Amino acid sequence: MKGFLIFKIYFIPFITINLFFGCYHSDKPNNQYLSLLGGISLERRITIVGDSLGQWSDGFGLKSKLPSEFKVTDISVAGYTTEDWLQNKNRMNEIPTDLWIIELGTNDAMVYGTNGFESRTKELISFLESAQTSRILVTAIPLTNMVSIQETIRTNNQILRNLKDTKPNVDYVEIESIFETYSGSLPLYPVSDPIHPNQIGYELMGEAYRKKILGI
Repeated sequence: MKGFLIFKIYFIPFITINLFFGCYHSDKPNNQYLSLLGGISLERRITIVGDSLGQWSDGFGLKSKLPSEFKVTDISVAGYTTEDWLQNKNRMNEIPTDLWIIELGTNDAMVYGTNGFESRTKELISFLESAQTSRILVTAIPLTNMVSIQETIRTNNQILRNLKDTKPNVDYVEIESIFETYSGSLPLYPVSDPIHPNQIGYELMGEAYRKKILGI
């Protein structure tokens, strides 16, 4: 039976806005969950490799969103690009992981554009595949409200989607289209920051990851 996840955001004193996201919370994984993490185990280890979106949202709230058998570790670092994580890849190798969530691309778009994004991402994925036996989720990230990088992110996101066709251990989480088709009356970004989503935006991202992992 479907229920509703309810959370409150306080914008000004004494005014509370209730947001309802229809979603099904299940502690029982289905076939997609098994295909992502494989086998039977009492603990599922997930590590988030990201940038400020992961760090500032506390790993998109996945520690509380997922069932108790999941152990979520967020090592996201604000400002990091794919190149920064390649330079610090040994840090990733120290963390036993069944499923990697890679949430990168905003800083790449600002620093490098589309130049080298595919090769750097593939190198990062190859390292994770060689270091441990694990699955990898890349993220088709939001386009942001910064017009100057939107087309770059759109191009890089398609590169990430295409990886699924050539790398059997890789899948993607579709965030771009979720943000682009959002029809809520409240914005997804604060007026003062076109890059980092507000709590509503982070909630949308967290729900997308949760549903992908649990296969719902």
